Amino acid sequence: MKGTSQLLIAMRLMSTIDKFSVQLGLFLESGRVYLYCNNDQVLFVELGDLFPASWLAQTGKGELGAKIRAAATNLEKVQRFKEISENADLKNVFVGVVKKHLSEFLVSDLRKCQMKSDTLVQAPPLFTLSEMLSECGANLLSTFAYEELLSSNEVTFQVAPDYMARSTSVKINVQQGYLLSRLEQPRSVQEILPTVPGNEEATKRNLLILWAYGILNSAFLNRMLPRVDPHSESVRISDRVTDELQKQIEMIDQTYISLSHKDYYTLLGVTTKADMPQIKAAYYRLARKFHPDRYYGLDDPVLKEKIDIIFSTINAAYETLKNSRTRHVYDSSSLDDRRITASSTTQDARKPSAENVAKVAEEYFQRAQKSHSSRNFFEAVQFLRSATQIAPEVPKYWRQLGISLSKNEQWRKEAEDSFQRAVDLEPQNPENHLFLAFLYRNSNLKLRAKRCFMKVLELDPKNDVAKDQIDEIEAEESGSQKKGLRDIFKKK
Repeated sequence: MKGTSQLLIAMRLMSTIDKFSVQLGLFLESGRVYLYCNNDQVLFVELGDLFPASWLAQTGKGELGAKIRAAATNLEKVQRFKEISENADLKNVFVGVVKKHLSEFLVSDLRKCQMKSDTLVQAPPLFTLSEMLSECGANLLSTFAYEELLSSNEVTFQVAPDYMARSTSVKINVQQGYLLSRLEQPRSVQEILPTVPGNEEATKRNLLILWAYGILNSAFLNRMLPRVDPHSESVRISDRVTDELQKQIEMIDQTYISLSHKDYYTLLGVTTKADMPQIKAAYYRLARKFHPDRYYGLDDPVLKEKIDIIFSTINAAYETLKNSRTRHVYDSSSLDDRRITASSTTQDARKPSAENVAKVAEEYFQRAQKSHSSRNFFEAVQFLRSATQIAPEVPKYWRQLGISLSKNEQWRKEAEDSFQRAVDLEPQNPENHLFLAFLYRNSNLKLRAKRCFMKVLELDPKNDVAKDQIDEIEAEESGSQKKGLRDIFKKK
């Protein structure tokens, strides 16, 4: 589970569990931060190895800083820091410095969040965790990938009974306030999205943030929380397997074990008289359910191998039953011969014909285009990732993957890689260069964009779109140079 998802779960726990003292560690590319909290009240902050000792030395409190660094336990650190937190003037200065540092820290990717329960002394809080994140971690909260926690539009939300009291300590933005006014009764994400103005991705992120603050309730998301005993020695969010993931593991194990007792019909869940539309529908349902991309985060190589075998067997079943000739041969064989065996899961299933592979990839591509047209970009990306995995030599799959990925700023790098792959496979197609150019243009990478637009003109001299874009970029560059000259010769 990714860092921001872990942090949201930690926030929810700390907002809703009473008498819960923890050390919360945030591990980023730019460094590490430790927050010492009673529930969501932050009592003390450490950034890296030197802060706050270095700051205390600058303010004439070097001896106190040395004592804090030498403290053997977190309880001692917070106890000694009370000399600062109980002094209103020093506390305000410290909070300002901390927020400045945190604003600089919390711009890079959050790799991991680790929460350890602790016993901390009662002390004046510096700020709340939600306040700290809304002021210093705006980038984290506005760009995180919500799909990991909100994988379905059927998830429901409703305001918590004490949401008014909880809202007073959090800076609620306009869309969040609008959401609260619409969620007095439980509503699914699918019902919520059409009623809320603005970007759908922002709406989903705001739902998760309000849930993390304890302002909204969601039965589905609450099942993802680890079971916590406030008096236990340690609770590590990153090491806990959620109930939902445990159910997936059990489902994979049961399906794998049952393969040897099934034939292709019972695997797909259809009868021997099933027609082609029924077989195709069953195949797509199972292929999506067991596609290896859905389980890329699993660390267990044995479990990953089971998923690969299940997915390969599902493909083998479809390839056999969709062709009338191979289906007739299969139906004519004995029950024992039709039973799924190790050879059918590890050899035949992994070597479908090139023609059938191409057809499966094209079907994924067509479904992706429909999803993209209905603005379900996440689903489109999943289909296209499958298409490019099955048929990585087809340029249009990579180009369309780049188009769908470019709809989410969080996926910009992968979009660039996808467009570049299309260019590499089909360098003479100006369309590939054009899409890459617009990706750079929208990211304000003007020099790269201009080079790509010029390549489009080289391949297609009559391309008016590329001409117009080059003219615009050159006009912007010219305006910037003129402004620079005016600044140089400006009278003082």
